Amino acid sequence: MSPEPSQNVNDAATSNIVGQLLVEAGMIDADGLVQAREVQDRFKLTIGKAIAHLGLADEEGISAAIARHLNIDYLGADVPEIASATTELLSAEFCRKRQVVPLGMQGSSLRVAIADPFAYHTIQDVELITGHRTITVAASQTSVQHLLNRFYPLEKITPSSTYELLLMDAAPSGQLDEIPERESRISESQAREQSKQIPVVRMVNLVLTNAVRDGVSDIQFERHEDFLQVRYRVDGLLQDVLKIPEKLQEAVISRLKISAGLSLAERHKPQDGRGQLSFKRGKIPMRVSTLPGQFGESVVVHLLGGSITGLSLDELGFYPQALKVFKSMLSSPQGLILLTGPTGSGKTTALYSALRWLQSPARNIITIEDPIECRLPGIHQIEISPKAGLTFADSLRPLLRQEPGVIFVGEIRDPETAKAVFAAAQAGHLLLSTLHTHDATGSIHRLVDLGIDPAFISSSLLGVVAQRLVRKNCPACSVAQAPSLAAVERAGGGLPEDARWMAGSGCEKCRHSGYHGQLGVQEVMRVNEEIRHLIAVRAAELAIRNVARRSGMRTMMEDGIQKGAEGLTTLEEIVRVIARDETPVPAEEVSWQPAPDPPASKARVAGAEVIPIAGPGSSRGKARILVVEDSLTVASVVKYYLEMEGFEMLLAPDGRSGLEIARRERPDVVVTDLYMPDMDGIALVKALRADPGTRDCAILMLTTETSIEIETQALSAGADDYINKPVEPRRLAARVKTILGRSEKQRAAQQ
Repeated sequence: MSPEPSQNVNDAATSNIVGQLLVEAGMIDADGLVQAREVQDRFKLTIGKAIAHLGLADEEGISAAIARHLNIDYLGADVPEIASATTELLSAEFCRKRQVVPLGMQGSSLRVAIADPFAYHTIQDVELITGHRTITVAASQTSVQHLLNRFYPLEKITPSSTYELLLMDAAPSGQLDEIPERESRISESQAREQSKQIPVVRMVNLVLTNAVRDGVSDIQFERHEDFLQVRYRVDGLLQDVLKIPEKLQEAVISRLKISAGLSLAERHKPQDGRGQLSFKRGKIPMRVSTLPGQFGESVVVHLLGGSITGLSLDELGFYPQALKVFKSMLSSPQGLILLTGPTGSGKTTALYSALRWLQSPARNIITIEDPIECRLPGIHQIEISPKAGLTFADSLRPLLRQEPGVIFVGEIRDPETAKAVFAAAQAGHLLLSTLHTHDATGSIHRLVDLGIDPAFISSSLLGVVAQRLVRKNCPACSVAQAPSLAAVERAGGGLPEDARWMAGSGCEKCRHSGYHGQLGVQEVMRVNEEIRHLIAVRAAELAIRNVARRSGMRTMMEDGIQKGAEGLTTLEEIVRVIARDETPVPAEEVSWQPAPDPPASKARVAGAEVIPIAGPGSSRGKARILVVEDSLTVASVVKYYLEMEGFEMLLAPDGRSGLEIARRERPDVVVTDLYMPDMDGIALVKALRADPGTRDCAILMLTTETSIEIETQALSAGADDYINKPVEPRRLAARVKTILGRSEKQRAAQQ
């Protein structure tokens, strides 16, 4: 690892100043300066180092001339001794990056040797990090390098979690605009002054502009007793970024509040405001909210990037049939369409995409929002103001006189808004809005709770889209990987046989998380005549959900599983975000009969071919496995994984049924649970060993019981192996193969 020059040493303005003063001092001429600049650009040196490289002047003499010009101290060529307590004031990373070395204390000030005395940002950052005023000492780049090699060897460089890492980054690519605060008090003047200090301004700009670069949606500044924790929300999950020391907390918080036009004087009540980040390519709006706490105010900055309006309906992740239904609902001349889900589930993005799909010169579209997330060209947007008496309901009534074709109401959150929305829908308008409910069918009873007559809901509601956002597999590092048994259990089984499961192994692009970006998972319920009737008669939510599923609605869990099976995300991510679908399966769909043969003679596991294992108990050349388990979910999970390994599967719901199937089908391996109704696993093992027709089959006990006594009891009864739940798929398959191979060897020896 080679030493890195200061960020400022090759700055054009600095080079011009140094070159000019050396010409004026008679150390070089104009032609020599031209040659030096060519060498500087070619080899990325300081201008002084370039001049010394050409032999036009001595490097130490150049540093001394700069010191005289700036009226500062000059270090000289001798390497001084530096106390270890002094070197600990700055990290090795920072010193090597900035070509700066702390020399020692002079009173309450810190003497600092620096290769580029014109690097004012470096001096300010040293003061910010150490908390000491600095006395700048000019030094040649060679002298500084000698000091670094002696007191900051390369092996001392380690990743840092402090805000020094942020200060070592490149200059911010944008800046935070200031908005005049709503209120001001003279007592807040100190906080205002601190917030305008260049290091503070630069730090806040870096935090925000780095967040934009990394695709962050929210930045949290969480107040703690001794520090301010900065966290980024990336793809829906928070990540710790850096800790800002206590002495800078007030200045940083004040800077953020000023950027959003919030009152510096008000610290005991929540505040909300808006601001913007200025870049060369344009401005990025942001929402800023404060919340008082035990140690002071915390702040959340929500970045409203262009992606919120940049996606088309086709890019939101709807599977084709669901997208067709959604577009059909949007094409209706009147009625209400709801999007449901918690905060951060992508409802606003989906609705903005729908508005863009609906937009045309012939259609008047008006939105009522709190707040306006992003400006939509060609659409009339209204921002409500409860303090001014302008609510959703108050805005909606006069809006109807504007004869809108489409109305978007940001959220139905109270009875007044709900009634106004349904009145508008009844009057012949197409309305889109959001509601906070768990799933699509839950929105109907939520509307009833808000005081809407079921008859109105039945006649006005076109449909409901429920949505969640899950993280996508990183395309740069995804590899074939089957989901864990625990994830399959939480999903409730029912996984597709031709799944191509993938997972990210972690790389620089995804910050070693395995995920990059987000994907929508939806369920789209269109209100048909049967559902309208159920709504009107106040039917149970479960009845409505069963009809919706029978009519073609794919639940969010089913949608997520399908997208995971296509390699877009992982099953672990799906079950983390989406609650298990508890809709009961009709009794006629439950079958404990032997599963049909897989469609091919080879099973495909995440893209890899697995050769089926032949067994003597199967006429079709596959080893037969009987799973005896009273939990349908667990049985489905085990069946799924073993089928992927090429086995033929049989299922039984309890010990008694398992014994009958084993006697009839003669399986090669029996995988049985311990605790079951009617006949438990121990009794089943004993019965299998006592029957001449089944005594030679291999038996694997699968249970949550971890007691040594129970394990001993199971093995003594005749079980060949004992494994605890939950079990990883590869371990389960390996145990089955092992006892199967052992059983075959025993049979061969007996013959």
